[in-house]
Amino acid sequence: MRDFSHSFIFRKHFTSLTRLIYRKVEKSVDIETAFRKYRGTMQQHIKNFCGDESCAKDAVSQAFCAALGNRATLAEMPEPAMRAWLYAAARNAAVDIKRKESRFAPLSDHDLPDKRQWDPSDRMTVEQLMRALPPELSLPVHMKYFQGMNATEIGQVCGIPPATVRTRLRKALSVMRQEMGM
Repeated sequence: MRDFSHSFIFRKHFTSLTRLIYRKVEKSVDIETAFRKYRGTMQQHIKNFCGDESCAKDAVSQAFCAALGNRATLAEMPEPAMRAWLYAAARNAAVDIKRKESRFAPLSDHDLPDKRQWDPSDRMTVEQLMRALPPELSLPVHMKYFQGMNATEIGQVCGIPPATVRTRLRKALSVMRQEMGM
């Protein structure tokens, strides 16, 4: 059975009140001091978390860059809260780095296409395929692959949204692949 005596209630509220007071009294630390103080332990912690030293260094660096961007918010925090914020930011950055790395699988030698010599008939084949496309599909292909423009630039020239340009490029390449029998 719980104790609801006055002394229990007083102790409970007194403890909560002292925690609040000490939180406000704790000094805030500037980011440069936090960098010198926590960088090494943060890198070790993140290295243990992700298993990669370069990822840990990058993640800690990103965390402190984010801290510089949130300098006003962190200046109001007591040191333990700032430390927790920095560790969470570094951990999140490490997760983002690892996710990005997982998207790019390294190619092995057998995955690489055979090196072919350039054949003049290749150009003729591409020109024939381009002529077979309707103008609304061939123009974006020409601008993208022969003039080096991106979807935004092509959209500005043609007066259409970049998403439409990307759709037309996909459709044009699909039609060209079908014509080639791929």
